[in-house]
Amino acid sequence: MKIATNSQMRSPYPLCIRFFTEMKALGIEEVVISPGSRSTPLVLSAHAVGLETKVFLDERSAGFYALGNAKSSGVPCILISTSGTASANYLPAIVEANHAGVPMIVCTADRPPEQRQWGAGQTINQVNLFGSNVRWSYDLPVATEADEMLARNIALRAWERSMATRGPVHLNWPFRKPLEPDIELFVPEATLKPFEITNDSYHAGGRLKELATEYERGVIVVGPNDFPCETLQQIAIFGRIASWPILADPGSQMRGGSIAEGSNVVTTGEILCGSVSFTESLEEAEVIIHVGLTPTSKGYQTWITENPPAKQILIDPGVDWSDPSHQIAEVYQGNPFGAFSDTEKQIRSTSNWLEKWKEADTLANSVVKDLIGSGDTNEIATIHAVRMGVPEGATIVLSNSMVIRDAELAFLNTGTSFRTISNRGANGIDGLVSTSTGAAHRTNRKVVAIIGDIAATHDIGGFLAASRLQTDLTVVVFDNGGGGIFSLLPISESIERETFERFYMTPPNGQLPEMLIAAGISVEMPTSLKELTQQVQSSLADGGLKVIWYQTDSTATADGFKAIRENFNTQFAR
Repeated sequence: MKIATNSQMRSPYPLCIRFFTEMKALGIEEVVISPGSRSTPLVLSAHAVGLETKVFLDERSAGFYALGNAKSSGVPCILISTSGTASANYLPAIVEANHAGVPMIVCTADRPPEQRQWGAGQTINQVNLFGSNVRWSYDLPVATEADEMLARNIALRAWERSMATRGPVHLNWPFRKPLEPDIELFVPEATLKPFEITNDSYHAGGRLKELATEYERGVIVVGPNDFPCETLQQIAIFGRIASWPILADPGSQMRGGSIAEGSNVVTTGEILCGSVSFTESLEEAEVIIHVGLTPTSKGYQTWITENPPAKQILIDPGVDWSDPSHQIAEVYQGNPFGAFSDTEKQIRSTSNWLEKWKEADTLANSVVKDLIGSGDTNEIATIHAVRMGVPEGATIVLSNSMVIRDAELAFLNTGTSFRTISNRGANGIDGLVSTSTGAAHRTNRKVVAIIGDIAATHDIGGFLAASRLQTDLTVVVFDNGGGGIFSLLPISESIERETFERFYMTPPNGQLPEMLIAAGISVEMPTSLKELTQQVQSSLADGGLKVIWYQTDSTATADGFKAIRENFNTQFAR
């Protein structure tokens, strides 16, 4: 694939041409155009790619033409309109397509954000213009400011949403002038191929088996999820028969002894993927199967962005696709892993690829255990101490920000099995005590929540609600003086310490333990990791609402993360 030059990136055309190139590769044949100026980059790009184009003076008529065309062919047309009221005239046809279940892809040109709501001609609010009448709506960035590969995945997602759900989707394209091409319109090779969209899990399972047979260097990535145990076992079985490693997020439900020994679960993906020494020792990954929400690991995200595989497959995505690097090639709904059982024949008996991952995982595990056993005040050791106090089959609620990153390293695949709950949809730190309260009232499991002091302050009302409802819940609060995660970011070293502490550390200073005690809530304050583990055990055994307040050190935590990476790299290089 040809890489766009700097001059091309200042033009809207590479993005638009990439979109139509991929759409054509996916099977789109016709583009239905209504004349206008703002839509020029879309129109000329569709023409340059070689798609069949038809011009309609009236957008209402164009919309119904696209409706009839798709009813006949089963394939959506792409509609193109200029900005302003022109796009609003598509609504009757979009409403019919929505209710009749007819695929349709609507591209509306728009003014850039700085011209909206300031009286610019032919400018209305086009964001979510068609409301609930479309299956998916997306307001693109200004075309001159986005990498062309974003258009690749916009094309894939628009096609998949329109075809899988049989309905219209809306893409809003803001353009700045000049709108005319000032470069040669280069048409790249398409990177996508059509695949059968089906809700048949066994068909999709067959596709996974094909991939596992064809490619040795595969990776299964399991992000945060609420999957039943049966599904997790089926994922583990597929990993075994494919001889592929399974990179398990701390919220994946696949850590802590919950999956049978002998599986290919890797718990140190953050360390391995973040180690240049390790990743450079690997051959390029050929295929990645992603399941669940976006993984917590930044090391993994960096690795996959810099070393994209030949194929990346997304399984049962939610509202947002877990694909920030825009590399997904195929999408399947449901649970295709249900097609695999313990009796399934092993595809390959040995795999150097898998052995490299497992050996490195063993080494990284030992490095993490060394840090945990050092008795340091870092939160990696602290969250491990909490986990050691959790009984078999309990549920652990993980806060966002620092806590789930601590768990990324501390939740090794040893010890008692447990379930996890984490609000990783939008990744906020608000409402976590209330979420834990809701979880505790709907399970027979023991529930322990691990949150930071800022998250605790955000949900004081949650403590009061839990108390009023007589909730059986233990809440462990890590008091690191607020904003501990910022100690891991470049900002901690790029500005003066006084400024950093003023704007980023933000300790609550609210005497929250005293407030909770005044409200009649039990608060314990252990002073060592051993006492912390014992207190978690006794609080869960006693039942009722208990709060454990534990002092941690964000600087020691940042140093711990750094030490683990450095020690792994040193030992791996030997």
